[in-house]
Amino acid sequence: MRFKFYSLPVFLILFGCSSVDFIPEPDFRPNDHRYKVSSWQEVEIHRERPKKLFKIVGEIIIRNTEDLTWEDYEPRLKKEMFRRKIDGVWMTEKNQTTIDNVSVHTMDQKGRTTNSYLQQSNLPYWKGYAFRYK
Repeated sequence: MRFKFYSLPVFLILFGCSSVDFIPEPDFRPNDHRYKVSSWQEVEIHRERPKKLFKIVGEIIIRNTEDLTWEDYEPRLKKEMFRRKIDGVWMTEKNQTTIDNVSVHTMDQKGRTTNSYLQQSNLPYWKGYAFRYK
């Protein structure tokens, strides 16, 4: 009986999960009484340092496992920041890292490898700083 593991990578590609990770600063407080943003569309995303005075409240890391463009991620990021009551994000870095997505080995009863599958890919990620205006 042969079982093929080729459906697992297809499943991961079709239903992959991307993440917007927020790493708060030690003095981060989830509630801010001065928060004025009324909808997620008003959350700001900057590629350059914001002109107004601000305080960094954490780091943002977005891992793109779905091969989506930045325009596809922008609403997700804005909704996540609105949920955390953060005024905006200053994106500072875009990079890639090589990862092993799937590594599957099957063996017979004597311990010999019968089938082996290894899928490597580049994982794009974006880094930035979450901030609140002073």
